[in-house]
Amino acid sequence: MPAAKPRPESADSIAPAASSPGVAVSSRAPAGPVPPARLADELAVPAPSPVHQLQAGLAQLTAPPGPAAEPLYPGWLRIAFPLASSALLWAALLWGAIRLA
Repeated sequence: MPAAKPRPESADSIAPAASSPGVAVSSRAPAGPVPPARLADELAVPAPSPVHQLQAGLAQLTAPPGPAAEPLYPGWLRIAFPLASSALLWAALLWGAIRLA
């Protein structure tokens, strides 16, 4: 990567005269053409900045909460229903087997 050339100090002290009163002219005008933006390679690691850290912290505070858990059926029903339906089906199978015999 080429090193940037420092500008001479005399360039900072010379400011063009304003064409009308009340118009401020910047003393730091670009010295030449602006170099084109360079692409970051795959090895480039972004530097953490205080602004990005603040935004990440605020994003955690404003993130919508996860989906609320649906209320479950009571435990006695979750155990009793499969047992009762299984017993009912076995009874129907045995009744049908006895009926056919």
